[in-house]
Parts: sequence; C-alpha cells; structure tokens
Amino acid sequence: MLAQILLVILIILAWIGARSLLQKRLGAPENGGDSGRGRSGTRRQERTDGRVEDMVRCAHCGVFLPRSEALADRRGNRYCSEAHRQRGPGDSA
Repeated sequence: MLAQILLVILIILAWIGARSLLQKRLGAPENGGDSGRGRSGTRRQERTDGRVEDMVRCAHCGVFLPRSEALADRRGNRYCSEAHRQRGPGDSA
C-alpha cells in the first residue's frame, strides 16, 4: 500500500516537473543567454501571438515598454507617456 502511494506521488511530481519544463521552453524562447536584452540595450517581450517585440526605455523615467507603445520625439528618444515626452530626457536615462 505504501509503495503504491509513493508511486502515485512520484508520478505526480514527474508530471508537474515535465509540465513546468515544457512551459519554460515553449513559452519563453532563449536569446542566447543574454537575459532578455536585445542588441542596443533594449529588452524583448513576447507578444500574445508568439512574436517577440523590442522593449525600449523611457528617456525620462527609465521604465521599459514595448516599442510599439512608446512615443518618440524629434531626436529619436522614446517615452512612456505624452507628459514625459513633453518634459524631455530625465536623469535616470
């Protein structure tokens, strides 16, 4: 009886471990060990459709956001909001 209980527990733990491993491998593609950073210091975010999008840093406050959601000024700086775009680059960027 004890051996059967231990076997069931072992099977459940193996199933949980395999599922977790598959989610990590399929859900977040590796970028060659670069901790999610792209070439120019940008980060990458996986979109809901499976594609990866560049993340850019707000020039005013330093928060990362998807490039498609960032606002740009004439000099090419990216901002998280219109208020930060109007204020310009901050100290944290």
